Amino acid sequence: MLYSQQFPEVGNTVYDVSSSSVPHSAPAPRVPSEPQIRQSLLFSKRDGVWASVMSGIGESYLGAFAIFLKATNPQIAMLAAFPQWLGASFQFVSVWLLHRLKNRKALILTGVFGQALSWLFVLAIPFVFTEGPVWWLIGAVTVYFMAGHFASPAWNSLMGDLVDSNRRGRYFGRRNRAMSVAAFAALCVGGVILHRAEQMGRVALGFAVLFLVALLARFASAYYVSRMAEPPYTAAAEDRFSLWQFLRDGRHSNFGRFVAYIAFIHFAVQVSGPFIAPYLLRDLHFTYLEFMFATAATVVAQFLILPGWGRFCDRFGNKQVLTLTGLLLPVIPLLWLCTTNFYLILVIQMFAGVSWSGFSLAMGNFIFDTVTPPKRAQCVAVYNTSNAVGTVLGASLGGLLIPWLPNVVRLGALHVPLVSNIQILFLLSAVLRLAVSIRFLPLIREARPVSPFLARELTVKFLIVTRETGARVFGRIGRVLTVWVLVFVGQRRD
Repeated sequence: MLYSQQFPEVGNTVYDVSSSSVPHSAPAPRVPSEPQIRQSLLFSKRDGVWASVMSGIGESYLGAFAIFLKATNPQIAMLAAFPQWLGASFQFVSVWLLHRLKNRKALILTGVFGQALSWLFVLAIPFVFTEGPVWWLIGAVTVYFMAGHFASPAWNSLMGDLVDSNRRGRYFGRRNRAMSVAAFAALCVGGVILHRAEQMGRVALGFAVLFLVALLARFASAYYVSRMAEPPYTAAAEDRFSLWQFLRDGRHSNFGRFVAYIAFIHFAVQVSGPFIAPYLLRDLHFTYLEFMFATAATVVAQFLILPGWGRFCDRFGNKQVLTLTGLLLPVIPLLWLCTTNFYLILVIQMFAGVSWSGFSLAMGNFIFDTVTPPKRAQCVAVYNTSNAVGTVLGASLGGLLIPWLPNVVRLGALHVPLVSNIQILFLLSAVLRLAVSIRFLPLIREARPVSPFLARELTVKFLIVTRETGARVFGRIGRVLTVWVLVFVGQRRD
């Protein structure tokens, strides 16, 4: 994002950089013009749309694919944990290369092409790797996340230089909304393909079609990344720091507290998060079509609410949105304890979409606000690695606990049968989310000047934006949703 202003943190020897310069002997790199920047931001939106198609039709169904391959709950936990951890660790290789090559697009494209090719490995598993297919899947997904994380620091650095800081919330809100539409469409198409494949007894072929589309979509996103302009990248020696320096000096900074909060939130969420797919497909016996609708409900809610969250981030600051949504996150797993009804689960998923869309948008923008451009790539690597550690520990804890958790809760003479012992993980996750938010949110400061936060004004504006956005959205996609619902109801009757 094009940084017209920098907001260095106070008292942080690791991240406070008022300026950094290239040696005077170095030739001045060419700075993109305003039309080039606008065109690049348009290309970035298209890249995001195609990446969302990949995610919606590919990544969203990896859990279902693992269950199809007869993965156990500990294997599902490993699938959620190990690839993320190893992939995030790979980011430091990307940062090291970035400091030497100073070519962000080359690193991004390397990671994007690596992700695209990893889908070939995934789709071949049920046909070629029939012995221990789940372990082959974990290996393929590890390659997928390693490639994705390899591109992440360079991508964040590039986008930080292209988007104006005062319009960041609106730009990413609109970009994420377009991505939500693409993800929703891809989810629906994927669900229908799997449903038809299940009816024909060719589920493996259905998954192969999904992952082939994911491969092609990632190649399409690579094309648009290659069309983007790249501002000059400069990083002086004093802008670099080691992970040890961050743990020693940066952990007491605003960015350090933010990293700790997000890492612990990842830990709390992943205690139960990897087991949503087996809970729906195994325990509640959802069909692939029902699973698709449950997943798509979250995406629809994100699409409806993201423009409002973007405006709130720009006006009131990312910290306020983090606080609001961070206190909503513990409610989500508690709602999973209240019902097994398909239609109520759709409502829960929409509430989750509203909460997570604001949290994720503010979380991403906060990094750009807090870290100065020369250190952005390295800080993103530290941030993502911390999240991966939280993910590994949370998923591992869930995987270790689940074989020992009972299916009946006994409170004296009262015996409460559970649909699944995964519900106990939902309760544990809710408690951990609440504890983490209460502990860390008061310690995080807003990193840029924003308007005073007035709860009444925020609520009124939130309702107005939601109503206006909902009217426009339902005017455009209402008929499409009606068709999908009619198709779904017809399938359930059959």
